[in-house]
Amino acid sequence: MNRKIGNIRDVIHDYIYYTIPEKEGETTERDLIDSEWVQRLRQVFQLQSAWLIYPNAIHTRFQHSLGVMQMAGDMAFQLYPMFKEAFPGEKIPSERNYVEELFRLAGLFHDIGHGPFGHLLDEVYTHPNYKKTHEDISSAVITKELGDIIKKIKRSPHGSFKKEISPEQITKFIKMPSNFENYSLWEQVFAKIMLGIYSADAMDFLLRDQYFCGTGEFGRINYRNLLDSTIITKNGMTLKKSALPAFRTFLQTRFNMFRHVYLYEKNELYDLAFGKLIPQVLKEMRLGNPIKNLSRFKSVTDFSLHTTVPSWSSSKGDKGHLGRYWRKLLLRRQMPYFKAMEIENFYHNVGEVSQMVSKDIMENELRKKFKDYSDVKIMILRNDVRLQQQFMEFENIKGLRSIDNVKALSLMDDVTGEFCSREGNNYIKDIPLKYEVIRVYLPDQYKKAVEEYKKKKPEQAELFADHLGVGNESDLRDDITSM
Repeated sequence: MNRKIGNIRDVIHDYIYYTIPEKEGETTERDLIDSEWVQRLRQVFQLQSAWLIYPNAIHTRFQHSLGVMQMAGDMAFQLYPMFKEAFPGEKIPSERNYVEELFRLAGLFHDIGHGPFGHLLDEVYTHPNYKKTHEDISSAVITKELGDIIKKIKRSPHGSFKKEISPEQITKFIKMPSNFENYSLWEQVFAKIMLGIYSADAMDFLLRDQYFCGTGEFGRINYRNLLDSTIITKNGMTLKKSALPAFRTFLQTRFNMFRHVYLYEKNELYDLAFGKLIPQVLKEMRLGNPIKNLSRFKSVTDFSLHTTVPSWSSSKGDKGHLGRYWRKLLLRRQMPYFKAMEIENFYHNVGEVSQMVSKDIMENELRKKFKDYSDVKIMILRNDVRLQQQFMEFENIKGLRSIDNVKALSLMDDVTGEFCSREGNNYIKDIPLKYEVIRVYLPDQYKKAVEEYKKKKPEQAELFADHLGVGNESDLRDDITSM
């Protein structure tokens, strides 16, 4: 590495490295890290409201973004010569350090458009009102706010390069493409560094979230094994067969984190409660369209909302009501809803997945069952755990270009050099393809009545199921899955 390198202590990576000026006036990664847009991420929680449930989960998008920067750069630097060897006739930027830096910046900026409450803000405000998500905001920040600085970067931790970095090219690696039509082959293959099944993003947030939530029992991700065993072959991004156990553990750990942390019912309760207030709060703050008001959006964070909104408590009218409600949630942790029913479904093969009921039909059916309860909240959450054909092979470059999935990999026996995708797919076939959890929440005012209902009419307990396979609860599950 170049001598002019700064370092930051980190609980996951021990040290995170970044470039600092070698001479007066040089623009480096330090300028970007010290920018208001990146520093702002110190005030955006990584896990939305999970810190109210897991007291140690106070880590932020800032720490995560630094971790992804380092991992993405390491992966790009490692894979660069492998691509040139596997595809000698295909174009790729001539400078290895340039490609490393391109992905370091994609990692640093991939979450820069997140606002308070992360994905919840997309769901209740940004997308319903403006058909945009944090990824669109990230793209706007990268191109409009930080573009001039980005273009001046001429050095990665491994050394200098001449090519100017395009802010627009960075944005190609932070949002899932619908297809690879506008990607060159090298961009298609390298996109998996940021968007693939065990991307730099996924590995850092899983490792970091596990650490801060204290959920080590969900499985240990051997990310060094996965990174060291990732190569590029004629089939694109390829995993060595010897790393299959590490990959399997990664899938299981990811599944457990979604099931027990990210989609945990208490997280969802906070999302429901705060989600009801956020649109009204941002209207009071006159935020408007974040992309058209980037300077205003920059100051809106978890920290600012949790400080500002409770201070409205003594105000009159709607503002005062919002402040008191927010304060009640934040300081007293009083939830306005409770879980009345939960059903989990696991889909292990394509046949089962093809029979999944659409969310709209399922929600309408559940609303009929709960028609006597006002303000019922029905949440249908689905997680793609893995692909049916997680490991794929292609006859030629044309097949790779047209059939490849951004989440797919190839598998190679590192002893014989033979591809063994079928063996790999069989090895993980017991892990679900998709996970689904269906929950019904009712306003707290019905809690006592529901408890009494359960006692008096146990034969209709399917309306208030907590788990599958007990009493008549399976009847409701069958009703829903057979719609």
